[in-house]
Amino acid sequence: MDEIIVRVLRTIACRNRLRIMSRLAAGEDLTPSQLSRVLRLSRDLVSAHLARLDSAGLVWRRRSGARCYCAARSPYSEHALSGQLARWLYEALGSRLPRPSWGSTPRRASSGTADGARTAAEDVFDAATAFTHLRRLQILRRLASGEAVEPRVLSRELRMSPAAVSRHMAKLVRRGYARVSDHGRRRVCRAPPSAKTPLHARLLEIVAGHWGKMRALQS
Repeated sequence: MDEIIVRVLRTIACRNRLRIMSRLAAGEDLTPSQLSRVLRLSRDLVSAHLARLDSAGLVWRRRSGARCYCAARSPYSEHALSGQLARWLYEALGSRLPRPSWGSTPRRASSGTADGARTAAEDVFDAATAFTHLRRLQILRRLASGEAVEPRVLSRELRMSPAAVSRHMAKLVRRGYARVSDHGRRRVCRAPPSAKTPLHARLLEIVAGHWGKMRALQS
């Protein structure tokens, strides 16, 4: 299951694919040619991204005559990981203002808009990239117990080098999924009391729900 989570979230955590999904989230079914013109991307590049999104279950593709239309929904049920992530994704991209205005040049995730506000796509990218490595998922599962743990203990339990623990923890801290603090003479890692945004919290809830399903199957 962890490998599937990483694969689907890596599919989401791509700026050009987020541009495509942001456009589809506006509610209109579009062909690859239409997306290519609107986003000023090559037809081949758009088709390659749509194939990746289709493989991950994040777009619905239907044929009408010779044309193929893409829609902002998953072909899978809402009980499936892809179905839940697609709903989370398109609700986020379709409900927040200011809307992403990416045309020929994608925005950097850290830049925000001209007035300093963040777009929904930037928050989606920020949240999704916490789950794009198996090691970070291992750390998140360990922290989900609610118990504070020292980095050296994480390193030993997860069979991860101290440098890898430090690197992955830094990314999780920046995305609001972990925190590091001094406890007496010890430095400890723990889950924060709340996520950075409701969007971040919902993504963690979806992923943790599938960890629970995996444990049930193993028991």
